[in-house]
Amino acid sequence: MANRAIKDNNLTINNETKKYKAYATEETRLRQAKELCEVQKNCSEYHRLGGENRLKEVENLVHQEQKKDELRRKIQDVTSHKNVHQSEKNPTEVSTPNVAKKNNNKNGMILPISDALKEEISTMKYLIEYMNNNNNKINL
Repeated sequence: MANRAIKDNNLTINNETKKYKAYATEETRLRQAKELCEVQKNCSEYHRLGGENRLKEVENLVHQEQKKDELRRKIQDVTSHKNVHQSEKNPTEVSTPNVAKKNNNKNGMILPISDALKEEISTMKYLIEYMNNNNNKINL
């Protein structure tokens, strides 16, 4: 799989440096020679190219470079300039979920909030009011 972004990268195996594209081509040749060896029992080309050891070396190198490029692309997608400058409308805004359900009648009337939820909301309101009153007394 020749990838435009990595095709000209220099890679090294055992002090032998070649371009990614050259190693990818070598991998393809080794795979074809291995298939020929397995199917037709003609292993001379496969052994001449380096056999199983060379195939594993080249395969690891090529696939490692592909994985690095794939990871780089994923990181770019996540950290793209498009994602960096998104602003929220109001980051400190607090909202309550709409828990009211519509009635099945023709008028579409909204059912009241459950009593337990009403009690909890009134307790919160009381607590907020109590805290506000205490702040006013301290500041005076």
